Amino acid sequence: MNFLEKIKKHSPLLILGLLLLGVCMRMPITAIPSVIKDIANTFNVETTSLGILTTIPLLCFGLLSSVVSALAQRIGNELTIELAMILMFIGSYLRILNFSSLMVGTILVGAAITCINVLLPAIISDKLPNRIGSVTGMYNVAMTLFAAIGAYVITPITHATSWETAVIIISAIALIAAIIWVPNLRYNQRAANSSEPADRGTNMWKNSNAWWLLLFFGGQCFVFYSIVAWLPTIAMDAGLTSDQASLVAGLLQLFSMPFAFLVPVIATKMQNRQPIMLFAGIVSLIGTGMMFFPVNSFVYYAFVALFLGMGTTTTFVLAMTLFGLKTKSAADTRNLSGMVQSVGYLIAALGPIVVGNLYSQTHNWVASLIVIAIAAIFFTVCGVIAERKQFV
Repeated sequence: MNFLEKIKKHSPLLILGLLLLGVCMRMPITAIPSVIKDIANTFNVETTSLGILTTIPLLCFGLLSSVVSALAQRIGNELTIELAMILMFIGSYLRILNFSSLMVGTILVGAAITCINVLLPAIISDKLPNRIGSVTGMYNVAMTLFAAIGAYVITPITHATSWETAVIIISAIALIAAIIWVPNLRYNQRAANSSEPADRGTNMWKNSNAWWLLLFFGGQCFVFYSIVAWLPTIAMDAGLTSDQASLVAGLLQLFSMPFAFLVPVIATKMQNRQPIMLFAGIVSLIGTGMMFFPVNSFVYYAFVALFLGMGTTTTFVLAMTLFGLKTKSAADTRNLSGMVQSVGYLIAALGPIVVGNLYSQTHNWVASLIVIAIAAIFFTVCGVIAERKQFV
């Protein structure tokens, strides 16, 4: 009976709210690189100086994940999410004002997305424990689809109006998500005000299996964000036009969609997910290996995007699903999510920087691609080891 009551204790708008949070998880970040030159021209700065706009959110994910976990424990998951969406709306809008507010706004957006990253698995585990796979799959599809839509649509919107208008639209979506989330506040549980002892959960920092999951997550994020940052440039260096390279970047996201939904559903039905880990590692290596050969062909790089999309999306959504599957309480899910993402995203932040610096030093992509390939092997091994035990 208690189990049934736990399932029912949520707003009718919970799933819609979760899908809108998925929409806001990547789009505010992935849309910006497509108009980076327009932003640089508006604020009269060098385009290269805006590369930090991709790194800032990753640093926020790493530095603030544990803080978010502690904050949610005090004021509740649902309230933390609501405050995050308001923060995202404010931060996103600030980006259009001036160069300083662009940086401040990006930090606020990164902090808001950190809250979503950490707390969505915990909320799903707590409110929908019998639907972890399907609901995780749905919000992953929303995240992937709108990351691709944002990256593509922002360019024609900018050409028709301005990049500021495009960013205002993105800000409005965050505001809509905040409004839709309001009914969920009725079911917010604040540990600090509870008459029952607060469930602080397991200390994941002392759990060896949690560390293997952290290394798996960090390694796959290192590969993913390196690919997102440099795949268009690698394609252009092989001879593709800028439009073709942008389309390849969009295909990377679009090809990810089936896996974003199916992997969580399949993973929940398996006791051991090592075959999924191996599949993701192999296809990531195939995609990386293909980039060693600078073939001037859009079709060729479409297949590169296919393999990389399959591999990187499988690992990311699997990791997000495992936070719920490898824990036995919402508190443990939150703690594991916060611990893994705090260090994992700091590892990820190194990816675009290391890969870009190696290219600058060598003037070719060979060394950079070797590093990405090593990272792919590394996360595969760590993932296989993390799956030796059913729970952390």
